[in-house]
Amino acid sequence: MSDSLHIAMLLDFYGQLLTERTRYLLEQYFSEDMSLKEIAENESVTRQAVHDTIRRGEKALVAYEDKLGLVERFMNHKQALLEAIDAMDRQDFSRTRDILQQLLQTL
Repeated sequence: MSDSLHIAMLLDFYGQLLTERTRYLLEQYFSEDMSLKEIAENESVTRQAVHDTIRRGEKALVAYEDKLGLVERFMNHKQALLEAIDAMDRQDFSRTRDILQQLLQTL
């Protein structure tokens, strides 16, 4: 997963824990694909101010994931479901049941 996609996913999970301004700037940069210069011009601040806020926001998001692990857990569940679907397509119902039981135990 690319760094930008990873941060965008972290923002989806933990964005509400950031300040409104930090969340807004991160969304502009990662979701709207705006440049630092474009954001700075729109916000009437320096490019450096935008850069600093985005970097602080990224660090906060990574820290939240390190402590809570919601994105990793989500990705693991998604992978398990894909494996279960694959097993069903192969009509390997025993494997499907095992995967689903393991998934259920993590909830």
